[in-house]
Amino acid sequence: MKDNPLSHSKNRVAFVVRGLVPAWVMFACLVCRSQNSNGWEVTLKTAFPNDKPANPYIQKVIEELGSPSGSGKPVILEEFKQLCRRASPIVYEDQLIKYATPKSKEIQKKEHEDYTAVFLKEKRVAQGVKFLKEKETILERAERQYGIPRKDIVAILMWESGLGEFTGDYLVFNIFMAQLLFLEKAQKASIEQIMKEGGNNPLLDAAIQKREAKRFGSIRDIAIKGVVALLRQCKEKNVDPLTQKGSWGGAIGYVQFLPYRFYLAADGDKDGNIDLSSWPDAIFSVANYLKEFGQYGRTNAKRRKAIYSYNHSNTYVDGVIQYAEKIWGRYNNH
Repeated sequence: MKDNPLSHSKNRVAFVVRGLVPAWVMFACLVCRSQNSNGWEVTLKTAFPNDKPANPYIQKVIEELGSPSGSGKPVILEEFKQLCRRASPIVYEDQLIKYATPKSKEIQKKEHEDYTAVFLKEKRVAQGVKFLKEKETILERAERQYGIPRKDIVAILMWESGLGEFTGDYLVFNIFMAQLLFLEKAQKASIEQIMKEGGNNPLLDAAIQKREAKRFGSIRDIAIKGVVALLRQCKEKNVDPLTQKGSWGGAIGYVQFLPYRFYLAADGDKDGNIDLSSWPDAIFSVANYLKEFGQYGRTNAKRRKAIYSYNHSNTYVDGVIQYAEKIWGRYNNH
């Protein structure tokens, strides 16, 4: 599905990003500049060695930043360099290595299985039921407008951010830049660790090598779109993109939207702004996402397909549905 820029939305509402400090290139980022053990850093030198783009992916970022089309305001090359110059160098290398390892899918599947066990415990089920009751009015309104059952909206909000409890503390600019600069190095480090522990190099298998090359292409595509959307939209709002925080994947707010998915955000409280860290907007944004992007339908297959569009993992889909049914059954029995 082709992304439609937020600025093209019918209501043309302003997008509010929490934790951002006004000013495009005036203030330094107040983040600890700790050294990474592997020597990986997000700096002007790593992004532009010998004053040239480090790789074709950085070149693609430059081209899309300066394009006259797209959401937000165009960002010229010198502005991008200035951001690289004053950015925190942090790479979050442990997370990057876990993301780059050929075992990434196995790790993700195990994590989702663990999350299912956690979210189906009494504490989290009770939180979901309480949320259904406390936000009953806004949830009912979203369900009527978008045709998305409120149980699925709440289940996704639980899975994505623990109903707002964990939204991530990673610098989004650094996340995307590290993926564009150090993905192969992180993969190599992960394989060295596998072999150190007595395993074999997974990339000796041609099928795995092909799969990983395709996966890396997808990761880079997301990173390019992510950093471009972040910088262009922050420039439009006159806020500092270097202070924007989110999850390890670069997702933001209670809904955990990637920057290039902001066009799916919705103004739930009709105040003229969209804030993904406010419940009315978060609830309506999840519902809009599932309807418009996920093409949600009442059949089980269409329901699963829509939830899968949020996170491409069948284990995730299973967990969301199990949680939704659990809290809905408890809610209706009270």
